[in-house]
Amino acid sequence: MYLDFLKSFVAYKSISTNPEFLPEITKTVNFLKAKFEAHGFVVTVFDGKEVNPVIFANLVQDPKLETVLIYGHYDVQPADKKDGWTSDPFTLTERDGRIFGRGAIDNKGQIAIHITTVFELMAEKKLKYNIKFLIEGNEETSNPEMSSLLKTHKDEFQSDYVLVSDGEVVGDNPTIDMSLRGGLNLTIKFRTAQNNLHSGIYGGAVPNAAYELTRFLSQLYTANNQIAIPNYYDHVDQITKDQLDNNLVLKSEADKLLKHTGVKTLLAEPDMDFFTQTGLRPTIQVTSLKSGYLDPGYSNIVPATAEAKLNFRIVKSQTSQEALEKFTMFAKACIPSYVDFEISSNGQHEAVKANISSPIFKLAQNLLEASFGKPVLFKNVGGAIPFVGDIQDIFGVDVLQVPLCNDDCNMHGVDENYDLQILAKAQDFSRKFFSI
Repeated sequence: MYLDFLKSFVAYKSISTNPEFLPEITKTVNFLKAKFEAHGFVVTVFDGKEVNPVIFANLVQDPKLETVLIYGHYDVQPADKKDGWTSDPFTLTERDGRIFGRGAIDNKGQIAIHITTVFELMAEKKLKYNIKFLIEGNEETSNPEMSSLLKTHKDEFQSDYVLVSDGEVVGDNPTIDMSLRGGLNLTIKFRTAQNNLHSGIYGGAVPNAAYELTRFLSQLYTANNQIAIPNYYDHVDQITKDQLDNNLVLKSEADKLLKHTGVKTLLAEPDMDFFTQTGLRPTIQVTSLKSGYLDPGYSNIVPATAEAKLNFRIVKSQTSQEALEKFTMFAKACIPSYVDFEISSNGQHEAVKANISSPIFKLAQNLLEASFGKPVLFKNVGGAIPFVGDIQDIFGVDVLQVPLCNDDCNMHGVDENYDLQILAKAQDFSRKFFSI
């Protein structure tokens, strides 16, 4: 059932970053709605004001049973064969012990594990929970309406447990995620003149927007790879010895992870390992730069405008608003008066830490170890799933985050893939979890 389901699921180009794909979004929603209704779920589709629909599928077997809410997303990152994919990204393709396709792991492949497992257990009359699926279409672009949706329909979504599988295991080890970073996206634009100027007539005598922007960006970090913004670390949680000891266990896997990315060295703060740096420390990353002439050949100009996009990742107990305000103050202090600049931002969300000592986490740990045949590793995650923070704030429930895909899956990249050996263990875990 799984591969047939996923093949159909992947075929829909449900790309949320580009409005051209709205018809594909509609097809995806209709596909999921039909599948759930065919298996006895009551389905509600919540249409957003500015976002793609959210699918809520509810199955009440017995009011006396506990309820699990399973979250996932059907939207995917852009993909095109010309980007370098070996096969069509929207045709699920099996080769070399893996399945390839956009969404094969993020997140269609992982949410499909739980969907098809629940369907199969229902047919076998072995499903031990009431089930709620909440599947959105804007996880990749940040959903500004998710928090209000959860608050408005809190009674409908209320559950005993919340399960999310949207991430990578460490090596071939079963993994439970302990925390997620928060953050925001930001655009900063520079202007130094009314128009681009002749580089021969004006070059060397007037400000260059491209140079001024890159000079500003170069001041964001110190030589020790720490953010140079004053007081930026004031509310960052202190890293404990237990956290450091836990992450040292992951060091060999981190070395493998860096190796298969092609990265030549780790640039971290002094005495920081990879998982501590990415999971428990904040970062500001330049994600794009635009200025001057970008087409073939050369245009001999002094650029009048320049733009950079930045991605902020924050940790407990920072807030996204605090990070934005401190950056803005830093910009005002550092940018020369002869440069006009403007800052815009969106997608603010907060960092999350879970209480992994609760009984449902212990149950998941035992089942994962039975399915994978290895001890569970606990990971601090550098990425974010805004829904998790919303659930924690609104419902007061720790979300059980169990990533189920291989860490060399090329998430968001070319030839996104699911290792079939990891997939088989993931399916076994899902079956155990929902039938015990």
